[in-house]
Amino acid sequence: MRRLIVMGIMLFMAFSLSACSGRETGWQEQDRVDSSAGQQTEEPSMESNVSVSPQAVEKDDGQHILIAYFTWAENTHVENPDEVDVDATTSASVLPPGNAAKLAGWIQEQTGGELFSIVVKEPYSSDYDKCLDRAAEEEAENARPELVNHVENMEKYDVIFLGFPNWWYTVPMAVHSFLEEYDFTGKTVIPFCTHGTGGLASTIQDIKKDLPDSTELRKPIGVYRPDVDSAQESINEWLAGMGYEKKD
Repeated sequence: MRRLIVMGIMLFMAFSLSACSGRETGWQEQDRVDSSAGQQTEEPSMESNVSVSPQAVEKDDGQHILIAYFTWAENTHVENPDEVDVDATTSASVLPPGNAAKLAGWIQEQTGGELFSIVVKEPYSSDYDKCLDRAAEEEAENARPELVNHVENMEKYDVIFLGFPNWWYTVPMAVHSFLEEYDFTGKTVIPFCTHGTGGLASTIQDIKKDLPDSTELRKPIGVYRPDVDSAQESINEWLAGMGYEKKD
């Protein structure tokens, strides 16, 4: 009888330890799943809640297309390019061609448009953190950095593709300098953006504020920064959806 009682107690203790262990494991697993889900919700969005024109149109061969872009790599100076770790997420776009420039090049291949790099008079630091610090200061001051190059005969262009990185959830302030310099009345603007986990954020809303009501703002595309090098197919599909396909 005593042996049965002892065995019963041992079985009860084993069951209790197993249950406790199961709860602990379940809690750790739930933490891991929740963390993973949180990361998934931060995945970049390809859309914007700004009203744009998503419908496809036939490309008019008579259109004059400008592909204007701002990229960090063409707005800084790197003293020792060989020492830059091009595999580092924060450094990859500091060496030409920058992320936005890569997308601009693929757009040029498909549309035959003319490339234009937006360049500021005072270059940004090639140090990632210092560059972002200055970008934050410019945004806080609503600054308009002076540009060193300008589009000749902007009036001849019907369509302007506009590329930029997401800096602090909006466009670099130099993009505002560019938009405010010209008259976009009756033109079509098509944004493309490179970004981290912030997606397009308020970039499209902020661009729209600089444009007259008669400007047609077409559906933008956002490309997650680590995916830029493999994004050509996505760019081509986006362009094809608007009627821009390369002709053989």
